[in-house]
Amino acid sequence: MLPLAELSSSVLRRDCPRIFVSFFYRRLLSTADAGAVAPGENPSPKPYYMAEYLARSCGFSPDKAAEAASKYLRRIKSPQLPDSVLDFCKSHGFDDADIRKLVSRNPRCLGLDVEETLAPKFRALRDLGFSQSDIAHLILCNPSVLNLRFPHNVLPKIELWRDLLGSNELLIKRLKRNQWLFGYSIAKTILPNLSLLRACGISDKRISSVAKQRPSIVCQKTESLQALADRVEGLGVSRHSGMFVWTLLSLHSVSRTTFEAKKKLMKSLGWSDSEFLSACRRQAPFLSKSAKTIQRKMEFLVKETGCEPSYVARYPELLMMSLEKRLVPRRHVMEMMKSKGLHGGAFQLATIMKLSEKKFTEEFVLCYKEKAPELHDWYVSLSCKGAPP
Repeated sequence: MLPLAELSSSVLRRDCPRIFVSFFYRRLLSTADAGAVAPGENPSPKPYYMAEYLARSCGFSPDKAAEAASKYLRRIKSPQLPDSVLDFCKSHGFDDADIRKLVSRNPRCLGLDVEETLAPKFRALRDLGFSQSDIAHLILCNPSVLNLRFPHNVLPKIELWRDLLGSNELLIKRLKRNQWLFGYSIAKTILPNLSLLRACGISDKRISSVAKQRPSIVCQKTESLQALADRVEGLGVSRHSGMFVWTLLSLHSVSRTTFEAKKKLMKSLGWSDSEFLSACRRQAPFLSKSAKTIQRKMEFLVKETGCEPSYVARYPELLMMSLEKRLVPRRHVMEMMKSKGLHGGAFQLATIMKLSEKKFTEEFVLCYKEKAPELHDWYVSLSCKGAPP
């Protein structure tokens, strides 16, 4: 027959809503303990000791404290071990908010031995060149690493990602945005994907660029990455083309359904199927733009500037440019120059729009400062605020 403490805990976890577990659990246990301790004896530590500790020392709510204590910390009966963990963390740059976040996401860490477990792991991270603040960020992004075997699990992943990204600083920056980074197997996922990318003719330098921009590319299932590479080839982009890797990045965030929807949209705006595929090969990132954004830019380019839809298909990079800060202001500059007789009006739209901001300003604004002094101020104002409706 189960003791009352274990029986009551089992029944409550199964049959009672979580919000009432802490209250009834403590009442039952305190009643049982009161009758079990003989006069003059020191009562043994209560099973709910760590729930009180988490609420008092780590700022947990009563319900969350009871849940964490019952699941992960039932064997801890005194403050000595968790106190040593908290003191160790504070001495290594963790503030109170950091500690609450760490313990909230990894309550088991309060049961780790400082000298045998935590200290060696922190030393290993320092040996890799991480600063104290770097270590704090790394652990807060991936609290579960404290429970893993460092030599066989954590350190190889750190070294691999650091090599891919190029530095400890970039690794920490990426971990802040992608906390799942260490959750993938090197042998089963990362290395096979790297081999596949190399087989596609992508250099290690380009792979590093891919990892910096979209680490999820090398974290997906290898069969999914293979299917993605096949989609890129299906567009007619050679694996040996410099555009292969960038098209791969673009299609990674564009499902087949979205791709077909964009194809239908562009046909409604005047493109043929072949023009759509050609534009995808030239500038696949335009596929990630919303239908509303694409439609607004196409309407401006066709109706306001007089471009044929086929012209935009030949220069799809126009669809990647800001309508308010580049396309419209530069168009107005050229129209103003034409009206003042400063420019003949015969210019290649794509060439004008692709110029860097510095070069455009030098060639079409500053050089006419004496003849049209208001042009520069007008253009700067228009570019910063957006064009008028």
